[in-house]
Amino acid sequence: MSYCGGVRTQNSGFALAAVLWLLAGLTILAAMISQSNQILAQRQAQLKLRADAEQDFLSGRSEALYWLSTSRSTQDGFGWSSQLLRVDGRGYAASGKSSIYVQDVRGLLSLNRPKRDMLARFLVYCGAAPSQTDALLDALEDYAEKGELKRLNGAKSLEYSTAGLKPPRFAPLLAEPEIWQVFGWRQIESSWNEKQCSESVTVAGDNRFNPGTATQAVLLAYGMNAEQVELIAKERQTGETVLIDSLQNQIQGQGFMGLTAGRFPANRFRVTHAMPDMPWVFRYELALKTDIEGVPWEISSPRRLPLASVMMPAGRANWPKIDQISETDKNAITQPILPF
Repeated sequence: MSYCGGVRTQNSGFALAAVLWLLAGLTILAAMISQSNQILAQRQAQLKLRADAEQDFLSGRSEALYWLSTSRSTQDGFGWSSQLLRVDGRGYAASGKSSIYVQDVRGLLSLNRPKRDMLARFLVYCGAAPSQTDALLDALEDYAEKGELKRLNGAKSLEYSTAGLKPPRFAPLLAEPEIWQVFGWRQIESSWNEKQCSESVTVAGDNRFNPGTATQAVLLAYGMNAEQVELIAKERQTGETVLIDSLQNQIQGQGFMGLTAGRFPANRFRVTHAMPDMPWVFRYELALKTDIEGVPWEISSPRRLPLASVMMPAGRANWPKIDQISETDKNAITQPILPF
């Protein structure tokens, strides 16, 4: 009898252990399912946020294309005195919760048409030693020019091969990130990114400089001090142009009949779309093609960038509305433009 009782006790112990293991397994399975559902819900929320953002970006892009293509260009922006879209990189409220930033390329430094003095000062601002600037600029210009004849401090195929780098394309840069394929430029990549220097350069532009749309870093590269840069920022906010006009006159001198040459924006812009709670922004280059029949604009180099890598000005203005133009401006639009 005692033997049978021992067997029953042993069997009961096995059953209890099996039940406990089963309960533990079910608990783990339930936890895994719960975690999986949470991850799935988070992914669905992120996907919806992204879909909403892209929809708002497309709507904002359409509004920007319409405004820039149908409004007149002035030295202060696009539109009319009461409703101006300023293209100095400031933020505007776009479709939904999104914001749009339009930057005139004449307010940036051109990497394909470098102004050496300005770009040299800019390189120092971005972390290069003053003794490095000549070599960096020579290498940049050598990269874009055909042939193996190099500048004094430049680099051609031999230098690239010796350094284990791909040979230069012997053509202008296609986009800003290509700068890191230029001989020697990798040395300053870390400090360049830290100071967000890509926000102040472009591969577009026509070699003209517009102080009315220039970024702070570009104004410093021109040779202005921090106090003057701050004054220009205040003038842009208030609509005054005393210092900006003075700087423009220094750059271009006097135009026809002694009048100011003007600081009209180019027909190319860097456009950035941002959305609250989104860790990235959408950016592309926009070129107005009003001189080509049937092609009102061209969009190139669309890209998605981490929010931390771009410089977003604080605040945003309301998007200008065509139906809010004053009667004075409406009359000006319908009147013929006389040459004098």
